[in-house]
Amino acid sequence: MIGCLDEPLIEPTEKGTRRYVPNVAYSCGAMIHNGRLYLPFATSDMITRIAMVSLDSLLNRLIK
Repeated sequence: MIGCLDEPLIEPTEKGTRRYVPNVAYSCGAMIHNGRLYLPFATSDMITRIAMVSLDSLLNRLIK
């Protein structure tokens, strides 16, 4: 393992905890563009979101 975050990068929201697949967050791929990581993910079976984070910031936190 190269690094680990202290907290989850993605997590289910309160709105996504009472569906057919509760308390789940799963990624749907990822893309790096202009120094940012774009991470589409789903929570439960009805909500899709996109997380965005600076790649440099994420890598710095991973190697601390």
